[in-house]
Amino acid sequence: MKAKVFFPLLAIAALVAACVPSVNPFYTDKDVVTDPHLPGVWQEAGKKDHPSVWKFENSATNAYTLTVTEEGDKTGVFTAHLFKLSAEHFLDLIPAKCDFATNQAELVATAVIPGHLLVRVSFNESSLGLALCNRDWLEKYLEKNPQALAHRSGKNEDLVLTAETRELQKFVLQHLGKDELFGDSEEFLRQTNTVPAVMPAK
Repeated sequence: MKAKVFFPLLAIAALVAACVPSVNPFYTDKDVVTDPHLPGVWQEAGKKDHPSVWKFENSATNAYTLTVTEEGDKTGVFTAHLFKLSAEHFLDLIPAKCDFATNQAELVATAVIPGHLLVRVSFNESSLGLALCNRDWLEKYLEKNPQALAHRSGKNEDLVLTAETRELQKFVLQHLGKDELFGDSEEFLRQTNTVPAVMPAK
């Protein structure tokens, strides 16, 4: 089973290779927000062949349903919480289903624990910026500073964050600088709007 779970990681594209799962969420209920600009279909900018597509749909709760499509036919469905820390917006993603299907999006494979994935996000009516964790930086930082954030890793085990939510948030806010926790932002452009919102913006 272990080989079956982690084999897909070998083929992850640059954007999703940086994902580091967390056992605990990166948000608390009071941090969650909604925004009418987020729902809709967003396509990776500047890529003609098989661009990634992220589709956000409103739900009856304060979460969004996110469907990620990669390489034309690999798909994954996530529960996405938009939340705010200080002046920054983030997405906490957790797979709605992990069935190891051959056409499953690689982003699902990074959270087969299942775990929470963190994305730094900025958006307006027409543009969406997504920045995932800089895995290389985080692994090196925690190797040098193992007490900085509770985690699990080893010779035959991928990095998994085990810290409590408050400690995760503190660490995130301390490392928002260039070449720290987050990589460069990838731009996505709006393709369609969504159905009328069922959630009020906060």
